[in-house]
Amino acid sequence: MFSPRDAQPLDLMLKSIGGEGWDGIEGLINPPEMPSEYQPDEMVAMFLAGMARSHEGRMTIEWLMDITLRRPLRVTGRSFEETALLCAARQGSNGVGEAVLKAIALGDRLISQRQHGARR
Repeated sequence: MFSPRDAQPLDLMLKSIGGEGWDGIEGLINPPEMPSEYQPDEMVAMFLAGMARSHEGRMTIEWLMDITLRRPLRVTGRSFEETALLCAARQGSNGVGEAVLKAIALGDRLISQRQHGARR
């Protein structure tokens, strides 16, 4: 009844995978910041930062990065839809790794601020 081009116009396909034009592609490269409700409490952030400074903690964080951000990208599905679902699942696991890294960075800043504040 409809040709593939009529059923899935290029503009709609582009919009669904990366927005419109370069802005959409940049949005995929630079995902939005983590919503505030997902940011850790200051004590959690400082604990993770302290954990990353110990040998055992560092090994744990490295393992978390291995199973999230460093995991090889294998998102080739049998169809466009299956590939999209695999990409979404991968984004979810990468989000955990990114959240842990952001929490550690926040904890490092908080620890540094408190150490500098204590010295004054």
